Amino acid sequence: MSLEEASGKTFSDAWHRVSGVRAHLRTSVASHRQTFGGQPWVVLRDKFSNEWFRVSPDAFAFLCRLTDGRTVDEAWNDCLAHDAHRALTQEEVVQLLGQLNLSNLLQYDRGDSQASLFERFSKRKKREMWALMMGFLSIKLPLFDPDRLLARAMPAIRVVYSRWGFVVYAALLFMGAKAVMEESDHLFDQSAGLLAPSNLGLLYVGFLLSKVLHEISHAAVCKLFGGEVHKIGVMLLFFAPIPYVDATAAWGFRSRRQRVLVGASGVVAELALAACAAMLWAHTAPGTLNALAYDIMFVASVSSVFFNLNPLLRFDGYHILVDLVDMPNLYQRSREQMRYLAERYILRLTNAQAAARTSREAIFLPLYGVASIVYWLLLMSTIIFFIAGEYLDLGVLLAVVLFFTAAVMPLYKFIKYLHSNPQLGYQRGQAVAISAGLSVLVLGTLGAVPVPDQIRVTGVVEAVQSRQLHTETEGFMTELLARPGAVVQAGQPLVRLHHPELAFDIRGAQMQRDQILSQEIQAISRHSTDLSAIERQLHAVEQTLADLHYRQAAQLIRAPITGIWSASELDASHGQWMARGAAVGTIVNEDRWRFVAVLPQVASHVFDDRIARTEVRLRGQEGINIPVAATSVMPFEQGQLPSKALGMAGGGDLAVSPSDPHGLTAAEPFFRIESSFKVDAAGRDAPVFVHGRIGTMRITLSKRPLLVQWERKLRQFFQRKFRV
Repeated sequence: MSLEEASGKTFSDAWHRVSGVRAHLRTSVASHRQTFGGQPWVVLRDKFSNEWFRVSPDAFAFLCRLTDGRTVDEAWNDCLAHDAHRALTQEEVVQLLGQLNLSNLLQYDRGDSQASLFERFSKRKKREMWALMMGFLSIKLPLFDPDRLLARAMPAIRVVYSRWGFVVYAALLFMGAKAVMEESDHLFDQSAGLLAPSNLGLLYVGFLLSKVLHEISHAAVCKLFGGEVHKIGVMLLFFAPIPYVDATAAWGFRSRRQRVLVGASGVVAELALAACAAMLWAHTAPGTLNALAYDIMFVASVSSVFFNLNPLLRFDGYHILVDLVDMPNLYQRSREQMRYLAERYILRLTNAQAAARTSREAIFLPLYGVASIVYWLLLMSTIIFFIAGEYLDLGVLLAVVLFFTAAVMPLYKFIKYLHSNPQLGYQRGQAVAISAGLSVLVLGTLGAVPVPDQIRVTGVVEAVQSRQLHTETEGFMTELLARPGAVVQAGQPLVRLHHPELAFDIRGAQMQRDQILSQEIQAISRHSTDLSAIERQLHAVEQTLADLHYRQAAQLIRAPITGIWSASELDASHGQWMARGAAVGTIVNEDRWRFVAVLPQVASHVFDDRIARTEVRLRGQEGINIPVAATSVMPFEQGQLPSKALGMAGGGDLAVSPSDPHGLTAAEPFFRIESSFKVDAAGRDAPVFVHGRIGTMRITLSKRPLLVQWERKLRQFFQRKFRV
């Protein structure tokens, strides 16, 4: 390939801006080689500013030719003459110089170089200030240089991170895990009060202690492997100050193992602290110290997993992943690859450039980009709802910031990209037309096209005729007169009880009645006028005797209806004492069945709509849609759940009153939905009805656009969650 051909293929519209510039790397910039993904790279480091920059060997070869007063155009042509196949394109040179210029790694051979350096420094400070104001997750404020302190502490650091230190660490983790396992029944008892006002101070102290140890460990391991740590400061994480250190010197380590160890050292230190806190929590009584230990254990374990160790956020786990998969600038390049895919296959731009260099990166980069965005949104939403549960105003403020960051700013940047990005060039009109068309199509589909409106509610299967049996008197169970699981007829004896003292009570009451009758006869024979007192005594004794006879008859428990008698409660009760009101099973008539569901009060729109179709799926038989013959929604609030399984005490969705030991009293109002159905189908696809089985009812209402449905569901969610 000739130089003319190479030059024609690598033409850049911005080349005239840099071709005559004479520049070279600053004298304070040192370089060394690294290997990532099996490919060689050159790492540039400014000793004065501690700035790091990674370039390819071809880019470094071009930078090495920027000497002896050469212009950029002369150095580029020299690269073409030496090896045209590996030389950078003009566009790559422009981007490289721009990035190095922003990082203050270039020195210009002109009189105003100092002014240019100051100008670039000022622009960089403005960008940092803007990032400081826009940073939602973290804001960093540097304080001082800890490098000398770390140098003095090197003897202690070598001891802590030695083999004996590892043995002590393993022992701490084992004892901490053992303490947690021994107290596992009470592990989550204090989790509900983490954000309580009385615990916020202790929670922050625990957070501060764990993060101080986390950052110290980063700095110590970085210094242990020969790196320099010149910055320590405070990071405002959700407006709460915590420490941080700049251990970016680890990026320059040639050994991947050393870079990974520096990245993992913070979490390793936090887990040791969590183990110590777990032992303290397990062996202290409830109080301030116990609460602080629980907070430290929570922060040093849960936050480390969901934040520091998670590779989808740009914390320690991200840098570890970058080294493990050998993909430098993974976060930025994943966004660039997603942008390339959108430009190439949606906007149909022919000059779009991919960030992926290999087929492996072409798959991994967009997957990582989508996963990191989704995880960030889910994590932020979860945190906001968690905070709003205790502090609604703060939660609303964070939700507004999240909406601005995740929706408003990307939309603004996209409009600005369509308006002024030079890459679009003559294809700008095409990109604007495609973007406008897609926007109209999506918004029109979501906001104007009606689709079936469906809601899902949880309920239980019930026999229309069913009775729960309870003992009406106490006694010993002496005889089962019917076999549990068999069909019994109405009035059929099921269980016989025996109360040894009941016969004596009846005999005593009869003797007392006979005595009162004798007194009444004597009073009449003596013509006594005070018979009213004797009659009242006689009436009371007869009432007691009637009650005793009723209890005696109730010792024989009979079936109130015809059906199948289920009495698993009696398997271990034979010959044992049964208190009054004890359960003795349920009788179910299988001729007719119904499905009873509960609908939260906020979903009252069901009353104003027409139910087009109703289907039920039962747990364990999810592959069978059971049609419903008739559905009725009771338009008044209910307070008693039809089954414990529908409340949170039984694994359901509705909150129940903590004062109800049976878990049937709902803590929020709901409506009752009843659907009667009778399926005559037989065979493998026939549903099997079991009294009390949990299921899900899908109610199909009139068609509505998706935006209308989503707005209503979001409003109902906030009404249930925050009572607003």
